[in-house]
Amino acid sequence: MSSKAWWAFAVVAALLLGAPFGAALLLTAVLTPAVAAQPDPTCVGPAATVGPWRPPFAQPYTRTSPFGMRFHPIYHRWRLHSGTDLVSLPAPGPVVAAHDGTVTAAGPRGSYGNAVDIDHGGRTVTRYAHLARINPIARVGATVRAGQVIGVEGSTGASTGNHLHFEIRLHDRPADPVPFMAAHGAPLDGRAVPASRPTQTPTAVAIPETGLPPAGSPRRNSMASPPAPILARIKALYRAAGDRYHLPWELLAGIGMEETRHGATHATSPAGAQGLMQFMPGTFAVYGVDGDHDGTVSITSDADSVHSAANYLTHSGALTGPAGVRRALFAYNHADWYVNDVLHYAHAYAGDPTTSCPN
Repeated sequence: MSSKAWWAFAVVAALLLGAPFGAALLLTAVLTPAVAAQPDPTCVGPAATVGPWRPPFAQPYTRTSPFGMRFHPIYHRWRLHSGTDLVSLPAPGPVVAAHDGTVTAAGPRGSYGNAVDIDHGGRTVTRYAHLARINPIARVGATVRAGQVIGVEGSTGASTGNHLHFEIRLHDRPADPVPFMAAHGAPLDGRAVPASRPTQTPTAVAIPETGLPPAGSPRRNSMASPPAPILARIKALYRAAGDRYHLPWELLAGIGMEETRHGATHATSPAGAQGLMQFMPGTFAVYGVDGDHDGTVSITSDADSVHSAANYLTHSGALTGPAGVRRALFAYNHADWYVNDVLHYAHAYAGDPTTSCPN
């Protein structure tokens, strides 16, 4: 036996005789095939997703309570704060979807208050909690788009003031929203971000004229005010917006008649609504679009107002059939008589080609 072989034999013998535990470890390492390391499920990175992300507000906001352990202001004990709290400025505003997805939960949920969950695929979910109210379109099973209003910031549940609890859940575990959103190109830096422009119309088909639901009752304004003639340039805006958003132009004309008699009055309403189609500034900040392609989005522009109304209706479910039309009109103005007035005017314009006049 050579000297090298003898020394190798001596080392192995020493391990076997003097340190059996160490020898067992050595032999296990030599004889057991290598096993690939399994990732810790709590450290799984963000799931691959498609399309742009955006902050859950359209107006400026500030971050308050961060993700992580904190002394809870209501329960008075240390516990995980599973999201980050955001407060819109200067006052509570609409909460919008941070990414395209499917609503998987919507309603009261204990300490979360009124909350909405949106599944974005890849086991990635966003949660929006403490909402003052939930948009009726954010119902379980509904598809929503980034920038679509799903509710209004509030203080329901275990909350000490108006704010949005914004939560990211990866593989059913909470993750810090700040680095997640930054990595997805939507840093939570407090800047106002206009509503995302839809890259495509929500899943639906165009509604033919016969798809408009009947007006029904109660009605109010339409009982005393017949449909007024429409200026040719205003009718052209209704038609262009209807074509762009796959809506009957008469539906837009019905709203224009009900709100301002097609622009006959441009006064700001007592509630603060403005423009031909009477938008509240906060709602217009979310749904306003550049209807005349002049590079600006203005609440007082007739073209922008009409196209923004069509944008709002499609996001509120108007393309899902006659029942969806009624829901969308009710979202536009929460009154049954309003819905029936608009539909009465819409049917009138659909059936009477003389209801227009020259400029």
